[in-house]
Amino acid sequence: LYTTLAQHVVYKNPMRQVIFLDNHDINRFYSTVGEDTAKYKMAFAWLLTCRGIPQMYYGNEILMAGVTSPNDGYVRLDFPGGWEGDASDKFTAAGRTEKENSIFNYIKRLANFRLKSSAIKTGKFMQFLPLDGVYVYFRYDNNQTVMCIMNTNKEPKTIDLSRFQERMKDYTSALDVAAGQVFQLEKTITLMPVSNLVLELK
Repeated sequence: LYTTLAQHVVYKNPMRQVIFLDNHDINRFYSTVGEDTAKYKMAFAWLLTCRGIPQMYYGNEILMAGVTSPNDGYVRLDFPGGWEGDASDKFTAAGRTEKENSIFNYIKRLANFRLKSSAIKTGKFMQFLPLDGVYVYFRYDNNQTVMCIMNTNKEPKTIDLSRFQERMKDYTSALDVAAGQVFQLEKTITLMPVSNLVLELK
């Protein structure tokens, strides 16, 4: 991601690039990550906060799986619900499993945050060189700063926030967008294994 996004110079306007995790011609992303919901959530946090226009394939929000072998039909199955004879209706919370609702609500929170975020929709993008499996980037404008952190390791990681002082400036607290909670910023921050944070700095 870092290497690709560092090549903005090849695009007239990188903000107009469509970014996606999967589509009707390739394996569904949930299958690509081995149905690992931690990796899946991290990927959607990236999709909904990175520069560009996010494109989401139907069924991603309910963990639809499928690979293109033996043919593309397995990634183009009907969305469950709404058709006579469907065994379940994934259009409703009652028709989804607990795991499906967890992902559905996670994506919904991030998507609604993006909807109202000037920094993500039209702001600038600044990334920092990944260090020890931790990738950090910022979306910002004159009104808002959003910090995105991804820990790709199988163990917790504590990062020194002074490395990002150029963008963090005098912010003292942060809203954890996914959790909906505000906390005070310290000198360091610890992320759980294979996890991410989307923080609106205050």
